[in-house]
Amino acid sequence: MKAFKTYFSILVLIQLITSCQETIEVDLPQQQERLVVDALMRIPNENSAFATAYLRLTLTADYFADDIPVVGDAIVNLNSESNTYRMQYRGDGYYSVALPRAEFTRDLMRLTIFHNGDTYRASARFQSSVPFDNIVQGDGSLFAGDETEVVFSYTDEPGITNYYLFDLDNGQFLTSEDTFYKDQAFSFSYFYEDLKPNDTLKVDLIGITKPFFDYMSIVINQSGQASGNPFTAPPSEIRGNVINATNEDNYPLGYFAIGQVYSDQIVIE
Repeated sequence: MKAFKTYFSILVLIQLITSCQETIEVDLPQQQERLVVDALMRIPNENSAFATAYLRLTLTADYFADDIPVVGDAIVNLNSESNTYRMQYRGDGYYSVALPRAEFTRDLMRLTIFHNGDTYRASARFQSSVPFDNIVQGDGSLFAGDETEVVFSYTDEPGITNYYLFDLDNGQFLTSEDTFYKDQAFSFSYFYEDLKPNDTLKVDLIGITKPFFDYMSIVINQSGQASGNPFTAPPSEIRGNVINATNEDNYPLGYFAIGQVYSDQIVIE
């Protein structure tokens, strides 16, 4: 009887091990293909008469897809109060055009995209920003103990309520509002993983609106920043400010925003 129990236990163990090796196929629901508009236009703080605007158009893809489909056959127009500019395709879904800096900073800009018989529209105004006061490497760490601390310092633009987007390189983004440091100098630490000595971080500080601040805060939270691209469709579809004027049911994803950007960098020790 004891031998039978032992034999039975071995059979159960073998079955458990075998079942753990079985491939489980998960059927995810088929999502409707949608246009994704990555149209955060970063306007550098320069004295040049012209500024170049960029955007990228892609399509949503299945969750397990290896590649993101790009859109290279759209007609993309950028309108100021007095002129219309045709954005030229540059490859890999990117479009660009140079236009007078004064029109960017002064006028309400309108974006129009024609693609697959649909017309997409959005509008945005230029938002000012501030430069970094200082970027230094710290010696703090988090739970694992092997993170790299970088301390960012800047001074809030006085007299107005400000919202900022930080592009911290390596696909890392943060949003901030000046509620608790209005008109003051402010510093914060960010902890990076997998950095090595002599790695260079290139970072941007961008002025944004309150609606775009809300949008990006949700996108960053849902994406977990694992994709390195906040405009890649997150787990749940988040509607931006771009609309489909032809067919509202075929709505796009993404956002059109224009912000002054100050760029800086730090070399890791």
